[in-house]
Amino acid sequence: MRARVVLAALGVAAVAVLAIGRVAPLPSPRPSAVPRAAAPPAAEATPPSRPVDPEGLRDVFRFAEDPAPADPLEPGPPGAETMRESPPGPVGPRLVGLVRRAGRLAAALAADGEVVLALPGENAAGVTVLTVGEEGVLVRHPDGREELLSLP
Repeated sequence: MRARVVLAALGVAAVAVLAIGRVAPLPSPRPSAVPRAAAPPAAEATPPSRPVDPEGLRDVFRFAEDPAPADPLEPGPPGAETMRESPPGPVGPRLVGLVRRAGRLAAALAADGEVVLALPGENAAGVTVLTVGEEGVLVRHPDGREELLSLP
């Protein structure tokens, strides 16, 4: 029984080899009637090198309509101090979300890189939370002024 299966497999393989051998090769493309110009040698194709002007190069990290970066501050006359703008101080906490906690709506306040949850009446992020609602959170700052924080 095994001999018959092996002989049948060999017969199928032989027929496949004969069939593959009789397939005609694909015709090669015919040359066109117009002769092509010979390609120039690589040495002639490269333009002569010239020095590159760095001022004429485009800064790919800046849009054309953006102003050029300002020159660094030069020191003033001796004894005069240059005034630099200081970064604005923290304006207080930001409302970053609303969370349900113990069945009540709590405010998620972000200040100094930390997020704190606070219910009405609790102190968090340097302010006292007065009310929390879907439209925003009313807080009282230490100086007594009240501010309504809304979601971004």
